[in-house]
Amino acid sequence: MEGIGYDFIPRVLDRTEVDEWVKTHDADSLLMARRIIQEEGLLCGGSSGTTLLGAIHWALSKNLTENDVVVVVMADNVRNYLTKHLSKHWMIEN
Repeated sequence: MEGIGYDFIPRVLDRTEVDEWVKTHDADSLLMARRIIQEEGLLCGGSSGTTLLGAIHWALSKNLTENDVVVVVMADNVRNYLTKHLSKHWMIEN
């Protein structure tokens, strides 16, 4: 996803605190962001789609039970993406 991880690593990130990394693909992340908006009414951006998609992939790889809790922080909103992943034409073209 553009702007996540490959351009730069934020100085505030202590990579020694990260136990696992999960990779996602841009198209899947943007489709997840659209799904979150449609199904949950949360006006999130593509980075949030990436975050939730990664969390789902991670959770499915674990032996979680109904007593486990997974918290996902979605830190962006749709404001800067009104002409991007919300547009069906943009999604088809890109």
